[in-house]
Amino acid sequence: MLSTWLKQSDEIKAKFLSGNIEPARKKARGPKLPEVETALLTWFKCKREQNLPVDGEMIRLKGHEFALELGVDPADCAFSNGWLERFKVRHNIVCKKVSGEANSVDQNNTDVTRWHDRMKSILADTAPEDIFNADETAIFFRALPDWTLEFKQTKCHGTKLNKERLTALVCANMTEKMPLLVLGRSKNPRCFKLVKSLPVTYRANKKAWMTCALFTEWVKTVDDLYTRKKRKIVLIVDNCPAHPDI
Repeated sequence: MLSTWLKQSDEIKAKFLSGNIEPARKKARGPKLPEVETALLTWFKCKREQNLPVDGEMIRLKGHEFALELGVDPADCAFSNGWLERFKVRHNIVCKKVSGEANSVDQNNTDVTRWHDRMKSILADTAPEDIFNADETAIFFRALPDWTLEFKQTKCHGTKLNKERLTALVCANMTEKMPLLVLGRSKNPRCFKLVKSLPVTYRANKKAWMTCALFTEWVKTVDDLYTRKKRKIVLIVDNCPAHPDI
């Protein structure tokens, strides 16, 4: 076995460096229909680059379709669940939850380019520890997990999602985190009855959302804090309607 590894070391390294093979695999066996697999992998990459969801059934049907188009007898490969699992293992494909809209902004947009240039000029003479980024995030504290274990033959159904939420404003730089600003619906929650101090700043409104007034108050508080420290900082936020010009 060691002799085989040494003789095929370059080939083995090339396979693993390609990123298409899971390091935990003990054998790197090739596909039974390489031309079909190549076409199928190209199709899969194209769909994911377009951020389109792809499931196992789509891969199986597309594999059968490519086999017919390439003149390969589909009987040579059943495109079964076992084939699908081996295909996913060969190319290190796993099931993931789709989240976010990372590609919703056109990076070639002139506004984006203009902002990149402006950012460089703003930050040119600013030390990294004086560059802060702030943004809000929702905390659905009563929401159930999105994933669960279930019997294979049973359909997995969820319940109605609980949308009760808090909003947290998070602000930090490369080395420092500001205290959180947390927004809730109740001005004096019962759970705070015996609490004398909080590790965060707490504010409330009817929808537990960020508002122009709350954001302005927070920015002025931050400004006072760093004025006392005799520091000038850059605060970067998005163009949310709740972030007015101050």
